[in-house]
Amino acid sequence: NMSKVDPAFNGAGKKAGTIETWRVESLKLAKLDANLAKAGKFHVGDSYIVLNTYAPKSNPTKLAWNIHFWIGSESSTDEAGIAAYKSVELDDFLGGGAVQYREVQGHESATFMSIFKSNSGGIEYLPGGVSSGFRKVEKDVYPTRLLHLKGKRTVRVNEVPVAIQSLNKGDVFILDNGLTIYILEGPLANKMEKKKGIEVASAIDSDQRGGRAKLVFLADDPKYKAFWDFFGGYRDPNTLPEGESDDAVAVQAVQRKLFRISDENSGAVQFLPVAEAAGGKLSRDMLHSGDVFLVHGDGKVYLWVGKQASLNEKKEATKRAVSYISDPSNGLNAATPIERVSEGHETTSFVSEFSHWASAAAEKGPAKASSDSAAVDLQALLYRKKLEDVPVDDGSGKLTVWVVVNFKKELVPQDKWGTFYSGDSYILLYSYKNPKGVEMHIIYFWLGVDSSVDEQGAAALLAMQLDDSMGGKPVQVRVPQGKEPAHFRQLFKGKMVLLQGGYESGFSKGAGGMSTLPSTALFQVKGSSLLNTVAAQLPAAACLATSLNSADCFLLVTPSSVFCWQGSGSTQSEQTVSAAVAAQLAGTYNNTGGRLVVPVTEGSEPAEFWAGLGGQGTYPSRKEEGVARNARLFCASTNTGTFKVEEVDDFDQSDLNDEDVFLLDAYSTVFVWVGSQATAEEKKKALECAQQFIEMAQDGRPSDGSVVRITAGNEPPMFTSHFLAWDSEYTQKRVFQDPYQAKLDAEKARKAAQAAKEEPAPSTTSSATAAVASVAPGSVVLTLEQLKAGSVAGLDLSRKEEYLDDAAFVGVFGMKKDEFAKLPKWKKDDAKKKAGLF
Repeated sequence: NMSKVDPAFNGAGKKAGTIETWRVESLKLAKLDANLAKAGKFHVGDSYIVLNTYAPKSNPTKLAWNIHFWIGSESSTDEAGIAAYKSVELDDFLGGGAVQYREVQGHESATFMSIFKSNSGGIEYLPGGVSSGFRKVEKDVYPTRLLHLKGKRTVRVNEVPVAIQSLNKGDVFILDNGLTIYILEGPLANKMEKKKGIEVASAIDSDQRGGRAKLVFLADDPKYKAFWDFFGGYRDPNTLPEGESDDAVAVQAVQRKLFRISDENSGAVQFLPVAEAAGGKLSRDMLHSGDVFLVHGDGKVYLWVGKQASLNEKKEATKRAVSYISDPSNGLNAATPIERVSEGHETTSFVSEFSHWASAAAEKGPAKASSDSAAVDLQALLYRKKLEDVPVDDGSGKLTVWVVVNFKKELVPQDKWGTFYSGDSYILLYSYKNPKGVEMHIIYFWLGVDSSVDEQGAAALLAMQLDDSMGGKPVQVRVPQGKEPAHFRQLFKGKMVLLQGGYESGFSKGAGGMSTLPSTALFQVKGSSLLNTVAAQLPAAACLATSLNSADCFLLVTPSSVFCWQGSGSTQSEQTVSAAVAAQLAGTYNNTGGRLVVPVTEGSEPAEFWAGLGGQGTYPSRKEEGVARNARLFCASTNTGTFKVEEVDDFDQSDLNDEDVFLLDAYSTVFVWVGSQATAEEKKKALECAQQFIEMAQDGRPSDGSVVRITAGNEPPMFTSHFLAWDSEYTQKRVFQDPYQAKLDAEKARKAAQAAKEEPAPSTTSSATAAVASVAPGSVVLTLEQLKAGSVAGLDLSRKEEYLDDAAFVGVFGMKKDEFAKLPKWKKDDAKKKAGLF
């Protein structure tokens, strides 16, 4: 009923991929424009509501929402209360299925931070609030301020006092002095803090100072006097305090408690304790649809809203949660987050607080109870069921497919549908009728793992243009290679093939634009059902017998044949799809036909098969008789401040984040994959979890199963065989470039180019003067006295020291010229100042 909804919410939550933000102004909501909404900048004196609308992968035709109400440290109680109340109103407007989060400045949830990590690299706290936001601004007069940048994966920017006590050696600081902006990187600052420092300083210069500010990098001159004068004189950064850990979040294990918020008995809303079960164990049957429940969980308070909860119960719930947190007897920090979920829309983190949820664990039989009350509930992970990815229909609707070529859509012939090149991006329009007979549309834009950034950007833009041309009716779904939803794969009736190569970037076209495939190629066919089984070409370097494994099917394409090899442990789905794709490749691979399809059973391979793979070799054989078992991948990380293990559904090689540790449960073996930038805590606890995982499992596996630790870049075949089309060069293709150095180089180049444009043209001089003005170093030898006196015209004043002869140079600087050249710039400048040559 729109008459009961704040007009500020009109049109909210209608489009997936949008971020909408409202600020409480004069006790009313004011919606921010689209750019400010996703900028991640919040005034500490205000309260905000942030709505993130997205399409869940499990059902891309539907919308889902996260509502965050953010409370600044200086925001009034009234403003915070309005933000909380209006969040409930917004949830009701959206149908009651949103997840609500209470966010307190400095203690934001990982879900909230992730919104702004992708859009702006982090969040920034701004001083004051809306009431102090209007003041007279004098030209080129700016208050001096010190910004503190801290965080490992998502960086926070906070204003702190301009005092030496604010500095430390573990973080990055920006001293904004108007038309001069100083950047100090502590010796122990991480790369993401340094990268964010360049971004923030550059944004201040370009957005607020019109590009006129001078950026001073203390890395070039650590003793820069003008900077240190603000702090009472120079201080060696190495002697500064270390500062808090970037991962530091104090989380204590708690006895989980459950409370009922109900007006059932007296009409007045009551807050009633339900249970504090032995060991703090909660179960789903403690919750009832007619009420709201508060769960005191591990480092967080949850509100669960039953489907039949009354309006008063819903309105009162958040107030009761805040009061509960504020009560010192409950042992919670005032900044403890609140997460509000509705019945039927529970989050994974909420469900993990319950030792028994639905009947998944009961159906499997009892498991050993863990005495560990830490955040990781291994029992819940063991018996977790993946959310079912149900297609919206049977795929019999109308389909059109385009490939992005030269930044334009080019139609793909129907006989090529289902064939995707990893170097390209595609757009698919699918139309169908829902059960009510209404025509519906889905726009998928598929991004190949090797497609260029410009092609991926063009695909997104073209998908948006197609959406606009249809009146905004379609649902847009971004589909990275390897993350295709079931409905997408179903469109190709078991004949989806992923090929290497593709069209070259629109910036550089070769003959015909399409790369040529090798004459001999190996394809892996992997999946657990006809809906998710695909054939993927392995890199040319992996066309070897060692790439085979007995749990899958493989296709070897040669100029004359397609060998259809069935591993002894392959599934019926893999065998069916491999036969269909083999017939397809026989007539289409490399645009040539005439190949013979040759079925091959593992152990009965003809000599021609091994010849095509360069000879026989050893490969993993891991058949489990009578049981089809799929490996499961879990991410073990401390990126939220506490150690957590979460399952990665539909995983592929790209999910292995180099900053974390991953557990690959392959039934008889649990692999612990260690990223090169993983923390010591992640490494230690992941190994412990892997061993406990095996001990607690009651699914027929041996209790003494092995735990194998491997490091990134050194994966053995028994590990890589669980991934579709593993690419041993994947990491090298995506070599990490220090984001700080990239930003630093780009910013210095921008400022240099700007300075060159603003530099006045040189005045006209005589040819004699011009001739004198080019005395290059090395063309003449001068004494130290001549250089100091400046008696010789036309010298390169930035390289005075190079006019000295070798003996004089050593006498002045105490080292040879080549040794001096290797010094950092600030050390060179310091030595030249002391010698009087700066």
